[in-house]
Amino acid sequence: AWAGGKPHEAPYWGTFYGEEDIHTAAYSMSALGVGYSFTFRECPGRPWLPFPFGVPGSYCEKGAGATDLRYASLQSHVMGDLSAISQEDEYTIEDMPSGVEPGSKWYRGIFGGPSWMGRCRCISIGSYELTKIIDGDGRPLEPYYSEFLHYMGSVPLIFWTGDANGRGEL
Repeated sequence: AWAGGKPHEAPYWGTFYGEEDIHTAAYSMSALGVGYSFTFRECPGRPWLPFPFGVPGSYCEKGAGATDLRYASLQSHVMGDLSAISQEDEYTIEDMPSGVEPGSKWYRGIFGGPSWMGRCRCISIGSYELTKIIDGDGRPLEPYYSEFLHYMGSVPLIFWTGDANGRGEL
């Protein structure tokens, strides 16, 4: 889902909630057929670094991962072509142990670095947190559900769900 407007308390003055940005993101994510592959492994438990620096494995619990699916590196692929990796940055998904229940908060790491730093991917370039607001039984997961409602206010959501004929439409 995408926000159909700018929440009152949006970070960075709502820069990422412009009308054109919203529709471009919603369209491109669905039209490009972006897929992700996951490689689950043990969380390295690296030290946390202050923004804008960051390293993969600094939000998950050291040792969590491969068998319980709590830490993974991600690669994005356009148009479903798993042999073509569409980004040079390092992507991760890390279960954050601070959630109200296991699997309720995740850190989506996006790490990169300028070419003069070689292969170093030690700058957070768009990382964010994912928070579950509905539990597996369809009930609100508190306090996250109420926090989401407060944050969004009266801003509508845009959903891309497809239709009965199997065509995806916004």
